[in-house]
Amino acid sequence: MLQPAIIQLMQRHICELKATKEWLMLDSIDYITECLEACRSAEMLADLREIFPRDTLKGASIKLGKTQREIIQKWLQHLNTIH
Repeated sequence: MLQPAIIQLMQRHICELKATKEWLMLDSIDYITECLEACRSAEMLADLREIFPRDTLKGASIKLGKTQREIIQKWLQHLNTIH
């Protein structure tokens, strides 16, 4: 039987919006980078994936520190296997 937290993560949607010019501005990318740096769990990352367009998350992840980028990559692998 699946744990309730896993079931909740499976029900999360990924933002399908295309990144507009405003989303790709430096201020927006910097803000999303801050959000990713503050991210402390796969659940928080799932929240961010619901809110921000994929291209902006990808652009912001480039600016992350090495340790946080590695952690985010592990969470992404986990989220992608249950999604």
